[in-house]
Amino acid sequence: MDLVASGRRTPRVPRLRLALALGFGTLGFLAALALAILVSREATRRLEAEVGGQLAEIAGQMARSLDLGMFERWRDIQIAAASDSLRDPGAGADAKRAVMRRLQETYPAYSIIGLIDPDGRVAITSIGALEGADVSGRAYFQEARERPFVGDVHPAKLLQAVLAPAARDPAVREPVIHEPAIHEPLRLLDLAAPVRDAGGRFVGVLAAHLDWVWARDMARTLEGSLRSHRGGAEILILARDGTVLLGPPSLQGNRLPETVLSGGRSLDPQGTSRVGPWPDAAAGYLSASARTHGERDYPGLGWQVVVRQSADRALASVAALRWNILAAGSAVALAAAVLAWLLAGLIARPLRDLAAAAGALGRDGPLPPLPRAIVREGAMIADALTGAADELARRAEAQRLLIDELNHRVKNTLATVQSMAAQSLKDLGDGAAAGREAFEARLLSLSRAHDVLTRESWLSADLRGIAVQALRPFQGTEAGRIALDGPDLRLPPEMALALTMILHEVCTNAVKYGALSVPSGRASLGWTLEAGAGGGRTLRIAWRERGGPPVAAPSRRGFGTRLLERGLAGRDSAALAYEPGGLVYTAAAPLPAGFRPEPGSPREPGPSVDIGHGAG
Repeated sequence: MDLVASGRRTPRVPRLRLALALGFGTLGFLAALALAILVSREATRRLEAEVGGQLAEIAGQMARSLDLGMFERWRDIQIAAASDSLRDPGAGADAKRAVMRRLQETYPAYSIIGLIDPDGRVAITSIGALEGADVSGRAYFQEARERPFVGDVHPAKLLQAVLAPAARDPAVREPVIHEPAIHEPLRLLDLAAPVRDAGGRFVGVLAAHLDWVWARDMARTLEGSLRSHRGGAEILILARDGTVLLGPPSLQGNRLPETVLSGGRSLDPQGTSRVGPWPDAAAGYLSASARTHGERDYPGLGWQVVVRQSADRALASVAALRWNILAAGSAVALAAAVLAWLLAGLIARPLRDLAAAAGALGRDGPLPPLPRAIVREGAMIADALTGAADELARRAEAQRLLIDELNHRVKNTLATVQSMAAQSLKDLGDGAAAGREAFEARLLSLSRAHDVLTRESWLSADLRGIAVQALRPFQGTEAGRIALDGPDLRLPPEMALALTMILHEVCTNAVKYGALSVPSGRASLGWTLEAGAGGGRTLRIAWRERGGPPVAAPSRRGFGTRLLERGLAGRDSAALAYEPGGLVYTAAAPLPAGFRPEPGSPREPGPSVDIGHGAG
């Protein structure tokens, strides 16, 4: 129910059935959500460890393959440098070139193999290019005069204009080798070993440039083998300083921060990180790494192999598990909500009947038959309502008797005062007769206000009813002399009495001296309810006369004037204006805190009421 006995509106709150259904459903869903979070967190931790271990194995396998491949090339160059054809200064150039060509044909990843004389000039190459070039300042020549040398990946310099000069990639602006469609710049690894004659005298350096495509193809082959169980995994190779030698184009050639590989945390013993961000993608990756350590006498270049897989693919099974738990939990929550809805219906029906009974009791209506409650609390409410109905009936009867007795005594008191005034002023001459009549008129007006308040049990009074009652003695046969205009409002008892006396005084004055003293005169009473300070409300009334004789301020202030100046609030809250068109009286007073002036529910202002005039 929206309205209670006092006429106030209750806050808009959900019904019991809806509240219980939402409550049980929400609790069920939250429980499922909490379970999904806890389970997915533990499953994520375990799956990260499992997948990370697999990625670490792949990284270790790739690092091992790189070490073995480089060891084989390391041994190739040393074996070739020890061949008789290259060691013998008397051997011809064709014989030496044939040795280098056989080595290059055996392993095509060699871009060029050349023999450098002791002065650092290229004597013979496998492809005939760069012969006579001075390489004495290159590290592979300087180092290889004493011992075998291996150099890290670097861009081609002398060879970039020699190998495939017509095939160039406009994006990288460097020559493309072997497969122009790949659009990858030429990068090489340097391998070199000293060449000594039979007497151990240094006669030159055998140097080979190994194409980096060799490592790229090895990584792509391994990535292809992972599609069945680690689809989408990528293999990256980093130099000793963290520079990306092999990887996505956006990372290649850049130095990778250490925090990327660790995911912002410490690596575990396997080199596995937790899920963390990478600079080339918004999504997180799970990664693992392994370093190359060399093989036998091959020292290694300190490369770091990194294998990464996007978190959404690596942990896809956890996401599926989470959604399955949420789906099952949502089904359970829905079932709980339906059961709660049905159960609440059994509880809410008698509660609604009890609420209706309480509302009828609050409106002073008879208590309807109470429903049979299915729970103890409902039976307790029904018993309490029955007891309250009996007690209210007893108190209403006592209040009615008390008000009747009080009204009777007030009427007797007013009659006694009227009689005393009549006797006291009887022998004071003609001047006292007018005062006696005014006094008796005021007493009668006050008595009529008491009648209205008595009918309302002295709780409040209707403003329009008070006005009609106060103006009734001044009615006549001619309609439209006094107009009433304002909303339907209720006043507290003290303001109702004050308004009665005010209306009696202004009407009496209008009949004697103002607009109601001539046939063409008219008067109006209007009132409004305004918002006051602090959230309160203020009643404002205005009495206006027009069409009467000219008015002027009285030469002396009598009782009526003082009463009007006191206004509705019993203090100086009113104003009298003697305007050329007629008397204007205004008064304002704040309503008591907590008092509701609306009669039941608020209504729009009613139409004007015209009251005829006649001298009373």
